[in-house]
Amino acid sequence: MTIKELENRTGMTRANIRFYEGEGLLSPKRLDNGYRDYSEEDAKTLEKIKLLRQLQLDIDTIRKVQQGALTLEQALFVQMNKLEGDRAVMERAAAVCRELERSGVEYAVLEPRPWLGRLQEPARPGLPEPPAVPAEDQREEEPRACFHPWMRYFARALDTALYDTLINVVWLAVFRDQSFIRLQTANALAVALTGIAMLALTLALEPLWLHYWGWTPGKWLFGLKLRDEDGEKLSIQQGWERSWQLAWEGYGWNIPFWSLWRMWRSRDAALGGWNGSWNSETGCRYTKEERRFGPWAFAGARAALMAALALAMLWSMLPPCRGPLGVPEFARNYNHGLRVAEYGGETTIPTLNSQGRWVEREQPSGTVSINLFGDTTVYEEPEFAYFSSEVRSVTLRMSSQDKAVGGVLREYLTLLSLCRSTGGLNLFSVLPAQEDAARLLHRWEDFEADFLGVHISQQVEATGYEPTEAFGASLWCEDESLPHHCEKTVTFSIPDQNGQFSSPPGQSQADG
Repeated sequence: MTIKELENRTGMTRANIRFYEGEGLLSPKRLDNGYRDYSEEDAKTLEKIKLLRQLQLDIDTIRKVQQGALTLEQALFVQMNKLEGDRAVMERAAAVCRELERSGVEYAVLEPRPWLGRLQEPARPGLPEPPAVPAEDQREEEPRACFHPWMRYFARALDTALYDTLINVVWLAVFRDQSFIRLQTANALAVALTGIAMLALTLALEPLWLHYWGWTPGKWLFGLKLRDEDGEKLSIQQGWERSWQLAWEGYGWNIPFWSLWRMWRSRDAALGGWNGSWNSETGCRYTKEERRFGPWAFAGARAALMAALALAMLWSMLPPCRGPLGVPEFARNYNHGLRVAEYGGETTIPTLNSQGRWVEREQPSGTVSINLFGDTTVYEEPEFAYFSSEVRSVTLRMSSQDKAVGGVLREYLTLLSLCRSTGGLNLFSVLPAQEDAARLLHRWEDFEADFLGVHISQQVEATGYEPTEAFGASLWCEDESLPHHCEKTVTFSIPDQNGQFSSPPGQSQADG
């Protein structure tokens, strides 16, 4: 039977059972996995020990009786005399109390020596002094306090943050997509899936850490180590069983609301001295090493995890293709940038296929698009200039007779795609580059500029429009009955090895 079954059978605490095992009064069989297997004889032995301890027999006497060095009759005879002596001592103490109370003496004027003499008089000649109860046995009878519950809480919080960060970083590295991370703040399904992934990672990693190192990263930070009853590191099976039981009883399998309830119950129990069934049931105990830097290290580690996630998110925003770009690679960069731009909301901007042609996206069934300012804006197919199949320039042409003109998303994505090719767009420049590129391209006028290794040449012809910043537009036609028309041509060029931006003759392609 298990130790829990033995507790129920004998009515003794787990601590007392372990204490008597340590004293050599009980020797259960060990299974192959290291766990104890208690027999019916073990249960009967514990009941005998319980009886003799309630008769106030000390541990050494019980051990002698078990070993046959002393008969039960002899032990009981000696114990009976001791108990008689104890009774006499208690009666004498009661009598002194009564006399002292009747005297009416106050503490300030109390003369203790006569009264001490009364108490020290032998109650019965020849009787031995009453035995002292072993201090270690008294200690084990007390409930065991929870070992540093708040340290364990913050250690667990750091481990959880580590698992969450690892999951998100891997997601960003594989898919270059922040949409799932953004959904975690608002979508219940995304939150549930993240919780399941964190739980799976905990069950996979934590037993290995406990087996090979005896701690998790969070526990190490606070100097907390987990050992088995023999002071050794946990086996992988012990670590897995502990993590499994903790996941259920401590965190409720990360099931929404139920998880909160389980954590709240565990908190209350821990503050009351409960050490956690996942520790007691698997035979685990904590040890503590001094860590003066624990709180500061926790804050630093938490900040490092947040920084790692932020860097991964920045990396996911970068176009995937670097170096020389063919049209397929350019299209891949462009479409990635379009997906990043859509994190703030859906757009109607078409994607590019591998030949560099616009591909209109199908709208969901029942979707109706309404353009309050017209629907005449037309973008021609991009024009590419090559040299040895390497894209050297991209030209975008648009025309519009809409009431409001001003969108520059295609130009913006084209510029950033080429900046990635030149090496001007990197992990630490992506955010300021995005802001600067948007500000630069919103100039609806003729200009030339260099931006992160890309040369921009823009020509704008607008009739019947006025500059504006209303509704996100750059040009505005107040009276649509009057002639109004706008055309814009933008060329983005990458320099060759000689620093020239001109395209070699005979190497241009208009439609991809």
